[in-house]
Amino acid sequence: MEQIKLLDCTLREAPLNGLRYGSRFLYNFINGLEKTKVDFIEVGFLKDGIYENGSAVFSDVLQINNYLLNKKKDIKYVALIDVGRFSVDTLPDYDGKSIDGVRICFKKGEECEAIKYGELIKSKGYLVFIQHVDTLGYNDEEIVAFIREVNKINPYAYSIVDTFGAMYQSDIRHLYEIVSHNLNRNIRLGFHSHNNLMLANSNSQEFIRIASNDKREIIVDASVLGCGRGAGNAHTELIMEFLNRKYGTEYNVNELLDLIDMQMPVIEQKCTWGYSIPYFISGLHNAHVFNVNQLLKRHNIKSRDLRAIIELLSEQEKKKYNYTLLEKLYVNYFNNEVDDTIIREKLKKEIKDRKILLLAPGKSLRTEKEKIEDFILNEKPVIIAVNNIIVDYKTDYIFFSGIKRYEFIEQKHDEIKSKLIITSNIKQEGEEKEYIINYLSLIKYGWVNIDNSAILLLRLLVSLNVKSIYIAGLDGFIFSGKDNFYRDELSSEEIDYEGLQLLNKEMRGMLSDIRSECEQNHICFKLITRSLYDDVWEDDNV
Repeated sequence: MEQIKLLDCTLREAPLNGLRYGSRFLYNFINGLEKTKVDFIEVGFLKDGIYENGSAVFSDVLQINNYLLNKKKDIKYVALIDVGRFSVDTLPDYDGKSIDGVRICFKKGEECEAIKYGELIKSKGYLVFIQHVDTLGYNDEEIVAFIREVNKINPYAYSIVDTFGAMYQSDIRHLYEIVSHNLNRNIRLGFHSHNNLMLANSNSQEFIRIASNDKREIIVDASVLGCGRGAGNAHTELIMEFLNRKYGTEYNVNELLDLIDMQMPVIEQKCTWGYSIPYFISGLHNAHVFNVNQLLKRHNIKSRDLRAIIELLSEQEKKKYNYTLLEKLYVNYFNNEVDDTIIREKLKKEIKDRKILLLAPGKSLRTEKEKIEDFILNEKPVIIAVNNIIVDYKTDYIFFSGIKRYEFIEQKHDEIKSKLIITSNIKQEGEEKEYIINYLSLIKYGWVNIDNSAILLLRLLVSLNVKSIYIAGLDGFIFSGKDNFYRDELSSEEIDYEGLQLLNKEMRGMLSDIRSECEQNHICFKLITRSLYDDVWEDDNV
Protein backbone atom coordinates (compact mmCIF):
# COMPACT_ATOMS: atom_id res chain seq x y z
CA MET A 1 0.00 0.00 0.00
CA GLU A 2 1.66 3.21 -1.21
CA GLN A 3 0.25 5.30 1.62
CA ILE A 4 1.93 3.28 4.41
CA LYS A 5 5.70 2.75 4.58
CA LEU A 6 7.77 0.69 6.98
CA LEU A 7 11.23 1.69 8.22
CA ASP A 8 13.51 -0.83 9.90
CA CYS A 9 15.82 0.74 12.50
CA THR A 10 17.44 -2.41 13.95
CA LEU A 11 21.02 -1.49 13.05
CA ARG A 12 20.74 1.89 14.73
CA GLU A 13 18.61 0.84 17.72
CA ALA A 14 20.43 -2.32 18.85
CA PRO A 15 21.86 -1.98 22.39
CA LEU A 16 25.28 -3.06 21.15
CA ASN A 17 28.32 -1.20 22.46
CA GLY A 18 29.56 1.08 19.68
CA LEU A 19 27.23 -0.71 17.24
CA ARG A 20 30.22 -2.91 16.42
CA TYR A 21 28.63 -5.58 14.25
CA GLY A 22 31.51 -6.36 11.92
CA SER A 23 31.64 -5.56 8.21
CA ARG A 24 30.32 -8.88 6.93
CA PHE A 25 27.41 -8.86 9.37
CA LEU A 26 26.42 -5.32 8.37
CA TYR A 27 26.46 -6.20 4.68
CA ASN A 28 24.51 -9.44 5.20
CA PHE A 29 21.93 -7.77 7.45
CA ILE A 30 21.25 -4.96 5.00
CA ASN A 31 21.08 -7.48 2.16
CA GLY A 32 18.62 -9.57 4.17
CA LEU A 33 16.39 -6.56 4.81
CA GLU A 34 16.45 -5.68 1.13
CA LYS A 35 14.96 -9.08 0.32
CA THR A 36 12.00 -8.38 2.61
CA LYS A 37 11.07 -5.34 0.45
CA VAL A 38 10.98 -3.06 3.47
CA ASP A 39 10.60 0.57 2.39
CA PHE A 40 13.38 2.19 4.45
CA ILE A 41 16.54 0.80 6.01
CA GLU A 42 18.27 2.82 8.69
CA VAL A 43 21.91 1.80 8.46
CA GLY A 44 23.14 3.50 11.65
CA PHE A 45 24.38 6.82 13.01
CA LEU A 46 26.36 9.67 11.52
CA LYS A 47 28.59 11.02 14.27
CA ASP A 48 31.84 13.01 14.41
CA GLY A 49 34.88 11.00 15.45
CA ILE A 50 37.23 8.27 14.28
CA TYR A 51 35.41 5.55 12.38
CA GLU A 52 35.90 1.95 13.47
CA ASN A 53 35.58 -0.53 10.62
CA GLY A 54 32.50 -2.74 11.00
CA SER A 55 30.65 -0.26 13.21
CA ALA A 56 27.30 1.28 12.29
CA VAL A 57 28.43 4.60 13.77
CA PHE A 58 29.81 6.35 10.69
CA SER A 59 31.72 9.62 10.51
CA ASP A 60 31.27 10.01 6.72
CA VAL A 61 28.59 8.80 4.32
CA LEU A 62 31.34 7.43 2.07
CA GLN A 63 32.01 4.77 4.72
CA ILE A 64 28.49 3.47 4.10
CA ASN A 65 28.98 2.94 0.37
CA ASN A 66 30.55 -0.51 0.66
CA TYR A 67 27.42 -1.82 2.37
CA LEU A 68 25.15 -0.45 -0.37
CA LEU A 69 26.79 -1.88 -3.49
CA ASN A 70 23.49 -3.31 -4.71
CA LYS A 71 21.09 -0.54 -3.75
CA LYS A 72 17.48 -1.29 -4.54
CA LYS A 73 15.60 1.50 -6.30
CA ASP A 74 12.41 0.77 -4.34
CA ILE A 75 14.18 1.08 -0.97
CA LYS A 76 15.45 4.26 0.62
CA TYR A 77 18.51 4.12 2.89
CA VAL A 78 18.90 6.55 5.79
CA ALA A 79 21.15 7.33 8.77
CA LEU A 80 20.39 9.28 11.95
CA ILE A 81 22.24 12.22 13.43
CA ASP A 82 21.85 13.79 16.87
CA VAL A 83 21.93 17.58 16.81
CA GLY A 84 25.35 18.73 18.01
CA ARG A 85 27.11 15.42 17.37
CA PHE A 86 27.74 15.63 13.63
CA SER A 87 29.21 18.46 11.56
CA VAL A 88 26.61 18.76 8.83
CA ASP A 89 28.80 21.06 6.73
CA THR A 90 31.12 18.07 6.12
CA LEU A 91 28.30 16.11 4.52
CA PRO A 92 29.05 15.72 0.78
CA ASP A 93 26.38 16.43 -1.81
CA TYR A 94 24.03 13.54 -2.52
CA ASP A 95 25.29 11.34 -5.38
CA GLY A 96 22.96 8.34 -5.08
CA LYS A 97 25.74 5.93 -4.07
CA SER A 98 25.31 6.14 -0.30
CA ILE A 99 22.33 6.94 1.91
CA ASP A 100 19.32 8.72 0.45
CA GLY A 101 18.20 10.53 3.56
CA VAL A 102 19.19 11.82 6.97
CA ARG A 103 17.06 11.60 10.10
CA ILE A 104 17.58 14.53 12.47
CA CYS A 105 17.04 13.76 16.16
CA PHE A 106 17.00 16.56 18.71
CA LYS A 107 16.11 17.33 22.32
CA LYS A 108 13.91 20.06 23.70
CA GLY A 109 15.67 23.39 23.36
CA GLU A 110 17.45 22.36 20.14
CA GLU A 111 14.58 23.13 17.76
CA CYS A 112 16.33 26.03 16.00
CA GLU A 113 19.44 23.95 15.40
CA ALA A 114 17.34 21.08 14.07
CA ILE A 115 15.72 23.38 11.51
CA LYS A 116 19.14 24.72 10.44
CA TYR A 117 20.41 21.15 10.07
CA GLY A 118 17.37 20.32 7.97
CA GLU A 119 17.83 23.27 5.64
CA LEU A 120 21.51 22.49 5.04
CA ILE A 121 21.02 18.75 4.57
CA LYS A 122 18.15 19.34 2.16
CA SER A 123 20.28 21.79 0.16
CA LYS A 124 22.81 18.99 -0.32
CA GLY A 125 20.18 16.84 -2.00
CA TYR A 126 19.20 14.40 0.75
CA LEU A 127 15.75 13.52 2.02
CA VAL A 128 15.27 15.12 5.44
CA PHE A 129 13.45 13.46 8.32
CA ILE A 130 12.84 15.50 11.48
CA GLN A 131 11.90 14.01 14.85
CA HIS A 132 11.72 15.18 18.44
CA VAL A 133 13.14 13.24 21.34
CA ASP A 134 10.12 12.59 23.60
CA THR A 135 7.15 14.17 21.85
CA LEU A 136 5.16 13.77 25.09
CA GLY A 137 7.57 16.24 26.68
CA TYR A 138 6.04 19.06 24.59
CA ASN A 139 2.67 20.68 25.16
CA ASP A 140 0.26 21.16 22.27
CA GLU A 141 1.21 24.79 21.68
CA GLU A 142 4.92 23.94 21.51
CA ILE A 143 4.27 21.16 19.00
CA VAL A 144 2.15 23.40 16.78
CA ALA A 145 4.73 26.22 16.93
CA PHE A 146 7.52 23.86 15.89
CA ILE A 147 5.50 22.29 13.08
CA ARG A 148 5.03 25.77 11.62
CA GLU A 149 8.83 26.01 11.38
CA VAL A 150 9.01 22.50 9.94
CA ASN A 151 6.51 23.43 7.23
CA LYS A 152 8.76 26.29 6.13
CA ILE A 153 11.59 23.94 5.15
CA ASN A 154 9.17 21.23 3.93
CA PRO A 155 11.18 18.11 4.86
CA TYR A 156 10.43 14.64 3.54
CA ALA A 157 9.01 13.49 6.88
CA TYR A 158 8.29 14.51 10.47
CA SER A 159 7.89 11.91 13.24
CA ILE A 160 6.07 11.55 16.54
CA VAL A 161 8.46 9.77 18.94
CA ASP A 162 7.56 7.84 22.08
CA THR A 163 11.08 7.95 23.51
CA PHE A 164 10.28 6.50 26.93
CA GLY A 165 7.52 4.14 25.83
CA ALA A 166 4.92 6.08 27.81
CA MET A 167 2.14 6.53 25.23
CA TYR A 168 -1.29 4.94 25.29
CA GLN A 169 -3.61 4.82 22.30
CA SER A 170 -5.39 7.95 23.49
CA ASP A 171 -2.03 9.76 23.31
CA ILE A 172 -1.51 8.46 19.76
CA ARG A 173 -4.92 9.74 18.67
CA HIS A 174 -4.42 13.13 20.33
CA LEU A 175 -0.94 13.71 18.91
CA TYR A 176 -1.92 12.47 15.48
CA GLU A 177 -4.82 14.91 15.33
CA ILE A 178 -2.66 17.88 16.34
CA VAL A 179 0.26 17.06 14.07
CA SER A 180 -1.72 15.97 11.01
CA HIS A 181 -3.95 19.04 11.20
CA ASN A 182 -0.97 21.41 11.19
CA LEU A 183 1.64 19.56 9.10
CA ASN A 184 1.77 20.16 5.35
CA ARG A 185 -0.05 17.31 3.60
CA ASN A 186 2.93 16.54 1.39
CA ILE A 187 5.15 15.90 4.43
CA ARG A 188 5.01 12.26 5.51
CA LEU A 189 4.12 11.65 9.15
CA GLY A 190 6.17 9.07 11.06
CA PHE A 191 5.83 7.20 14.33
CA HIS A 192 8.65 5.74 16.43
CA SER A 193 7.67 3.67 19.48
CA HIS A 194 9.28 1.99 22.48
CA ASN A 195 7.93 -0.98 24.37
CA ASN A 196 8.14 -0.01 28.05
CA LEU A 197 4.41 -0.59 28.53
CA MET A 198 4.24 -3.48 26.03
CA LEU A 199 2.28 -1.18 23.69
CA ALA A 200 4.77 -0.50 20.89
CA ASN A 201 3.09 -2.86 18.43
CA SER A 202 -0.50 -1.97 19.30
CA ASN A 203 0.29 1.76 19.28
CA SER A 204 1.90 1.40 15.84
CA GLN A 205 -1.18 -0.43 14.59
CA GLU A 206 -3.42 2.31 15.99
CA PHE A 207 -1.29 4.93 14.27
CA ILE A 208 -1.64 3.04 10.97
CA ARG A 209 -5.41 2.69 11.39
CA ILE A 210 -5.88 6.42 12.04
CA ALA A 211 -3.67 7.39 9.10
CA SER A 212 -5.43 5.04 6.70
CA ASN A 213 -8.72 6.81 7.46
CA ASP A 214 -7.00 10.19 7.08
CA LYS A 215 -5.41 9.21 3.72
CA ARG A 216 -2.09 10.67 4.89
CA GLU A 217 1.22 9.12 3.87
CA ILE A 218 2.98 7.69 6.92
CA ILE A 219 6.22 5.94 7.92
CA VAL A 220 6.22 3.49 10.84
CA ASP A 221 9.50 2.56 12.54
CA ALA A 222 10.17 -0.98 13.78
CA SER A 223 13.11 -3.27 14.50
CA VAL A 224 13.62 -6.98 14.03
CA LEU A 225 12.46 -8.87 17.16
CA GLY A 226 11.87 -5.41 18.66
CA CYS A 227 15.65 -5.07 19.05
CA GLY A 228 16.46 -1.78 20.75
CA ARG A 229 17.90 -0.20 23.86
CA GLY A 230 15.94 -0.88 27.02
CA ALA A 231 12.49 -2.30 26.41
CA GLY A 232 12.99 -2.28 22.65
CA ASN A 233 10.70 -1.16 19.83
CA ALA A 234 7.80 -2.29 17.72
CA HIS A 235 8.64 -5.58 15.96
CA THR A 236 9.35 -5.42 12.24
CA GLU A 237 8.06 -8.96 11.71
CA LEU A 238 4.78 -8.22 13.52
CA ILE A 239 4.13 -4.91 11.76
CA MET A 240 5.00 -6.47 8.38
CA GLU A 241 2.54 -9.29 8.87
CA PHE A 242 -0.12 -6.88 10.14
CA LEU A 243 0.27 -4.67 7.06
CA ASN A 244 0.20 -7.64 4.70
CA ARG A 245 -3.00 -9.01 6.22
CA LYS A 246 -4.93 -5.82 6.87
CA TYR A 247 -3.67 -3.38 4.25
CA GLY A 248 -2.63 -5.51 1.31
CA THR A 249 1.11 -4.81 1.39
CA GLU A 250 3.50 -7.39 -0.04
CA TYR A 251 6.44 -7.53 2.36
CA ASN A 252 8.30 -10.85 2.20
CA VAL A 253 7.95 -12.13 5.75
CA ASN A 254 9.64 -15.45 4.85
CA GLU A 255 12.84 -13.58 3.92
CA LEU A 256 12.60 -11.74 7.23
CA LEU A 257 12.26 -15.06 9.07
CA ASP A 258 15.43 -16.26 7.33
CA LEU A 259 17.21 -13.09 8.45
CA ILE A 260 16.02 -13.70 12.02
CA ASP A 261 17.32 -17.28 11.93
CA MET A 262 20.68 -16.39 10.41
CA GLN A 263 21.57 -12.94 11.74
CA MET A 264 19.73 -12.17 14.97
CA PRO A 265 21.50 -14.85 17.09
CA VAL A 266 24.71 -12.86 16.57
CA ILE A 267 23.11 -9.79 18.16
CA GLU A 268 21.34 -11.78 20.87
CA GLN A 269 24.66 -13.23 22.02
CA LYS A 270 26.11 -9.75 22.50
CA CYS A 271 23.26 -7.81 24.10
CA THR A 272 19.79 -8.02 25.61
CA TRP A 273 16.60 -6.01 25.39
CA GLY A 274 12.91 -6.36 26.16
CA TYR A 275 10.17 -5.59 28.64
CA SER A 276 10.98 -5.58 32.35
CA ILE A 277 9.62 -3.95 35.49
CA PRO A 278 12.31 -1.22 35.50
CA TYR A 279 11.36 -0.29 31.92
CA PHE A 280 7.69 -0.44 32.90
CA ILE A 281 8.36 2.09 35.68
CA SER A 282 10.28 4.27 33.23
CA GLY A 283 7.32 4.18 30.86
CA LEU A 284 4.81 4.95 33.63
CA HIS A 285 6.58 8.20 34.40
CA ASN A 286 7.86 9.05 30.90
CA ALA A 287 11.31 9.02 32.50
CA HIS A 288 14.76 8.18 31.19
CA VAL A 289 15.47 4.54 31.96
CA PHE A 290 19.01 5.45 33.10
CA ASN A 291 17.44 6.81 36.31
CA VAL A 292 15.74 3.50 36.98
CA ASN A 293 18.80 1.44 36.10
CA GLN A 294 21.06 3.53 38.32
CA LEU A 295 18.88 3.01 41.38
CA LEU A 296 18.57 -0.71 40.72
CA LYS A 297 22.25 -1.18 40.00
CA ARG A 298 23.32 0.76 43.07
CA HIS A 299 20.72 -0.35 45.60
CA ASN A 300 18.77 -3.35 44.32
CA ILE A 301 15.66 -1.92 45.96
CA LYS A 302 12.05 -3.03 45.79
CA SER A 303 10.10 -2.01 42.72
CA ARG A 304 7.54 -0.04 44.74
CA ASP A 305 10.31 2.01 46.38
CA LEU A 306 11.96 2.50 43.00
CA ARG A 307 8.72 3.89 41.62
CA ALA A 308 8.27 6.20 44.62
CA ILE A 309 11.75 7.70 44.18
CA ILE A 310 11.24 8.30 40.44
CA GLU A 311 7.99 10.09 41.34
CA LEU A 312 10.01 12.56 43.43
CA LEU A 313 11.79 13.81 40.28
CA SER A 314 10.39 16.83 38.48
CA GLU A 315 9.18 16.35 34.90
CA GLN A 316 12.40 17.94 33.64
CA GLU A 317 14.60 15.81 35.92
CA LYS A 318 12.92 12.61 34.75
CA LYS A 319 14.25 13.22 31.24
CA LYS A 320 17.85 13.53 32.45
CA TYR A 321 20.08 11.37 34.59
CA ASN A 322 21.58 13.20 37.55
CA TYR A 323 23.04 10.42 39.67
CA THR A 324 24.01 12.72 42.55
CA LEU A 325 20.42 13.92 42.80
CA LEU A 326 19.15 10.33 42.69
CA GLU A 327 21.39 9.36 45.59
CA LYS A 328 20.11 12.23 47.70
CA LEU A 329 16.53 11.32 46.91
CA TYR A 330 17.28 7.70 47.77
CA VAL A 331 18.79 8.63 51.14
CA ASN A 332 15.97 11.02 52.01
CA TYR A 333 13.33 8.50 50.96
CA PHE A 334 14.74 5.92 53.34
CA ASN A 335 15.54 8.42 56.06
CA ASN A 336 13.44 6.83 58.78
CA GLU A 337 15.06 8.77 61.58
CA VAL A 338 15.38 7.06 64.95
CA ASP A 339 16.89 8.12 68.25
CA ASP A 340 19.78 5.68 68.55
CA THR A 341 21.50 7.33 71.53
CA ILE A 342 20.83 4.47 73.94
CA ILE A 343 21.67 1.82 71.35
CA ARG A 344 24.97 3.49 70.54
CA GLU A 345 25.92 3.65 74.21
CA LYS A 346 25.04 0.00 74.67
CA LEU A 347 27.03 -1.05 71.61
CA LYS A 348 29.96 1.12 72.70
CA LYS A 349 30.13 -0.63 76.08
CA GLU A 350 30.01 -4.06 74.48
CA ILE A 351 33.00 -3.45 72.21
CA LYS A 352 34.94 -1.08 74.47
CA ASP A 353 38.73 -1.59 74.44
CA ARG A 354 38.43 -4.50 71.99
CA LYS A 355 40.05 -4.76 68.60
CA ILE A 356 37.45 -4.80 65.81
CA LEU A 357 37.74 -7.12 62.80
CA LEU A 358 35.46 -6.14 59.93
CA LEU A 359 34.74 -9.00 57.50
CA ALA A 360 33.69 -7.83 54.02
CA PRO A 361 32.61 -10.66 51.66
CA GLY A 362 35.63 -10.53 49.33
CA LYS A 363 37.44 -13.53 47.88
CA SER A 364 40.34 -13.14 50.31
CA LEU A 365 38.13 -14.51 53.12
CA ARG A 366 38.70 -17.82 51.38
CA THR A 367 42.15 -17.41 49.84
CA GLU A 368 43.73 -15.90 52.98
CA LYS A 369 41.68 -17.80 55.51
CA GLU A 370 44.70 -19.10 57.45
CA LYS A 371 46.04 -15.59 57.93
CA ILE A 372 42.65 -14.34 59.14
CA GLU A 373 42.21 -17.26 61.53
CA ASP A 374 45.68 -16.64 63.01
CA PHE A 375 44.72 -13.00 63.59
CA ILE A 376 41.49 -14.07 65.30
CA LEU A 377 43.30 -16.63 67.47
CA ASN A 378 46.02 -14.22 68.57
CA GLU A 379 44.08 -10.95 68.89
CA LYS A 380 40.61 -12.21 69.90
CA PRO A 381 38.80 -9.32 68.18
CA VAL A 382 35.13 -8.46 68.03
CA ILE A 383 34.14 -9.78 64.60
CA ILE A 384 31.57 -7.88 62.54
CA ALA A 385 30.41 -9.17 59.14
CA VAL A 386 29.17 -6.78 56.45
CA ASN A 387 25.72 -7.36 54.93
CA ASN A 388 26.15 -11.16 54.91
CA ILE A 389 26.30 -14.25 57.05
CA ILE A 390 29.96 -15.22 56.69
CA VAL A 391 29.53 -18.98 57.02
CA ASP A 392 33.19 -19.88 57.57
CA TYR A 393 33.69 -17.52 60.52
CA LYS A 394 32.03 -17.13 63.90
CA THR A 395 30.88 -13.52 64.01
CA ASP A 396 29.77 -11.46 67.00
CA TYR A 397 27.72 -9.03 64.94
CA ILE A 398 26.38 -8.69 61.38
CA PHE A 399 25.91 -5.18 60.02
CA PHE A 400 23.06 -4.64 57.53
CA SER A 401 22.35 -1.51 55.53
CA GLY A 402 21.02 -3.23 52.38
CA ILE A 403 17.31 -4.02 52.43
CA LYS A 404 17.35 -7.08 50.18
CA ARG A 405 20.40 -8.59 51.90
CA TYR A 406 18.61 -8.28 55.23
CA GLU A 407 15.35 -9.70 53.93
CA PHE A 408 17.24 -12.66 52.51
CA ILE A 409 18.43 -13.71 55.97
CA GLU A 410 15.39 -12.50 57.91
CA GLN A 411 13.67 -15.89 57.58
CA LYS A 412 16.72 -17.45 59.25
CA HIS A 413 16.55 -14.98 62.11
CA ASP A 414 16.17 -17.60 64.85
CA GLU A 415 19.15 -19.58 63.54
CA ILE A 416 21.52 -16.63 63.62
CA LYS A 417 23.66 -16.50 66.75
CA SER A 418 25.24 -13.14 65.98
CA LYS A 419 23.75 -9.86 67.09
CA LEU A 420 22.46 -7.67 64.26
CA ILE A 421 23.29 -4.00 63.69
CA ILE A 422 20.64 -2.66 61.30
CA THR A 423 20.35 0.81 59.80
CA SER A 424 17.01 2.58 60.05
CA ASN A 425 16.36 2.53 56.30
CA ILE A 426 15.57 -1.18 56.83
CA LYS A 427 13.57 -1.09 60.06
CA GLN A 428 12.96 1.32 62.91
CA GLU A 429 12.25 -0.98 65.85
CA GLY A 430 14.63 -3.72 66.85
CA GLU A 431 13.81 -7.15 68.13
CA GLU A 432 15.97 -9.10 70.55
CA LYS A 433 19.65 -9.01 69.54
CA GLU A 434 18.99 -6.16 67.07
CA TYR A 435 20.59 -2.72 67.28
CA ILE A 436 18.91 -0.05 65.13
CA ILE A 437 21.26 2.75 64.04
CA ASN A 438 20.10 6.00 62.45
CA TYR A 439 20.84 5.62 58.72
CA LEU A 440 21.31 9.27 57.82
CA SER A 441 23.95 9.72 60.54
CA LEU A 442 26.27 7.40 58.59
CA ILE A 443 25.84 9.11 55.20
CA LYS A 444 28.41 11.54 53.88
CA TYR A 445 27.81 13.19 50.50
CA GLY A 446 30.44 13.80 47.85
CA TRP A 447 30.41 10.39 46.17
CA VAL A 448 27.95 8.43 44.04
CA ASN A 449 28.39 5.23 46.10
CA ILE A 450 27.55 6.99 49.35
CA ASP A 451 25.82 4.04 51.00
CA ASN A 452 28.41 1.29 50.58
CA SER A 453 27.79 -0.99 53.57
CA ALA A 454 31.45 -1.40 54.55
CA ILE A 455 31.91 2.36 54.52
CA LEU A 456 28.79 2.93 56.64
CA LEU A 457 29.99 0.38 59.19
CA LEU A 458 33.42 2.01 59.35
CA ARG A 459 31.81 5.39 59.96
CA LEU A 460 29.76 3.88 62.76
CA LEU A 461 32.85 2.38 64.39
CA VAL A 462 34.73 5.67 64.15
CA SER A 463 31.79 7.49 65.75
CA LEU A 464 31.89 4.97 68.61
CA ASN A 465 35.56 5.89 69.10
CA VAL A 466 36.81 2.30 69.10
CA LYS A 467 40.51 1.64 69.71
CA SER A 468 41.39 -0.20 66.52
CA ILE A 469 39.78 -1.41 63.28
CA TYR A 470 41.17 -4.22 61.14
CA ILE A 471 39.64 -5.16 57.80
CA ALA A 472 39.60 -8.45 55.88
CA GLY A 473 37.81 -9.26 52.64
CA LEU A 474 37.61 -5.69 51.37
CA ASP A 475 39.35 -6.76 48.17
CA GLY A 476 38.01 -4.28 45.63
CA PHE A 477 36.09 -5.18 42.49
CA ILE A 478 37.45 -6.66 39.29
CA PHE A 479 35.59 -7.18 36.01
CA SER A 480 34.68 -10.79 36.70
CA GLY A 481 31.71 -11.49 38.95
CA LYS A 482 32.89 -14.85 40.28
CA ASP A 483 36.22 -13.41 41.40
CA ASN A 484 34.75 -10.64 43.53
CA PHE A 485 33.25 -12.65 46.39
CA TYR A 486 34.26 -15.46 48.70
CA ARG A 487 31.17 -17.41 47.62
CA ASP A 488 30.07 -17.63 43.97
CA GLU A 489 26.38 -17.25 44.82
CA LEU A 490 27.03 -13.69 45.97
CA SER A 491 28.20 -12.76 42.47
CA SER A 492 26.03 -10.68 40.20
CA GLU A 493 25.44 -11.76 36.62
CA GLU A 494 25.18 -8.11 35.56
CA ILE A 495 28.71 -6.72 35.67
CA ASP A 496 29.03 -3.04 34.84
CA TYR A 497 32.68 -2.32 34.07
CA GLU A 498 32.35 1.47 34.29
CA GLY A 499 30.36 1.15 37.49
CA LEU A 500 33.03 -1.05 39.08
CA GLN A 501 35.75 1.36 38.03
CA LEU A 502 33.87 4.23 39.65
CA LEU A 503 33.21 2.18 42.79
CA ASN A 504 36.90 1.30 43.16
CA LYS A 505 37.88 4.93 42.70
CA GLU A 506 35.32 6.17 45.20
CA MET A 507 36.16 3.46 47.72
CA ARG A 508 39.74 4.75 47.75
CA GLY A 509 38.46 8.26 48.34
CA MET A 510 36.05 7.24 51.12
CA LEU A 511 38.63 4.99 52.82
CA SER A 512 41.16 7.84 52.71
CA ASP A 513 38.57 10.09 54.30
CA ILE A 514 37.88 7.55 57.05
CA ARG A 515 41.60 7.00 57.58
CA SER A 516 42.04 10.75 58.19
CA GLU A 517 39.28 10.63 60.79
CA CYS A 518 40.92 7.63 62.44
CA GLU A 519 44.25 9.45 62.64
CA GLN A 520 42.56 12.49 64.20
CA ASN A 521 40.90 10.26 66.79
CA HIS A 522 43.98 8.06 67.35
CA ILE A 523 42.22 4.94 66.04
CA CYS A 524 44.39 2.20 64.56
CA PHE A 525 43.03 1.46 61.06
CA LYS A 526 44.55 -1.35 58.93
CA LEU A 527 43.93 -3.95 56.25
CA ILE A 528 45.02 -7.51 57.01
CA THR A 529 44.26 -9.08 53.59
CA ARG A 530 45.36 -8.06 50.10
CA SER A 531 43.21 -5.42 48.47
CA LEU A 532 43.01 -3.10 45.47
CA TYR A 533 42.87 -0.35 48.08
CA ASP A 534 46.31 -1.07 49.58
CA ASP A 535 47.54 2.25 48.24
CA VAL A 536 45.35 4.06 50.79
CA TRP A 537 47.80 2.76 53.41
CA GLU A 538 50.93 2.88 51.26
CA ASP A 539 52.71 5.35 53.56
CA ASP A 540 52.29 3.09 56.60
CA ASN A 541 55.53 1.98 58.18
CA VAL A 542 54.07 -1.26 59.47
